[in-house]
Amino acid sequence: MEENKKDFRIGQILMNFGYIDNEQLEKSLKVKKEEKNKLLGQIIIELGFCTENQIKKAVLEQKKETRLGQILIRSKIISPAQLNECMEIQEENGGLLGFVLVSKNYCTSEQIINALREQKRDNRLGVLLLREGYITEEQLHNALYEQENQNIMLGEILIRMMYINHDELADALIFQSKILNDFPN
Repeated sequence: MEENKKDFRIGQILMNFGYIDNEQLEKSLKVKKEEKNKLLGQIIIELGFCTENQIKKAVLEQKKETRLGQILIRSKIISPAQLNECMEIQEENGGLLGFVLVSKNYCTSEQIINALREQKRDNRLGVLLLREGYITEEQLHNALYEQENQNIMLGEILIRMMYINHDELADALIFQSKILNDFPN
């Protein structure tokens, strides 16, 4: 199971695609330790190891392989038919897939929480906004730099920089809250 998680990390995906080698990944990870606010993909681009398009392709692959439903199917907790049924319900009614799966008694809250841990989703606001397409990696980097210098909350900085508006911030914060706090027991 631990190896399965590792396979879907962005660095491993880039290596699997043949875009970088182990030495380049190690060098990038070393820089990441020094520059904690930078995303690994940005560091790899800055070091000249990959293009932005290669990073985007790897991120898409990572998202595909770490979707909650796919993790639950691989773990033999739900069937593909159950996932499809719940995704249809989710599309009709909105809400989070985990809530729908639990409400249909296809899995427990604990199984969802464990799958989310396996998913290793980074739900910090900046990464969430990036993942959901509200901002670019460069915009996130700029805002984090400003945050270090001004000691202001990231959402406020993103609005001041006109990268997002108040409604988009509110949507992202609500989504983040649902992920982090509102999961049923």
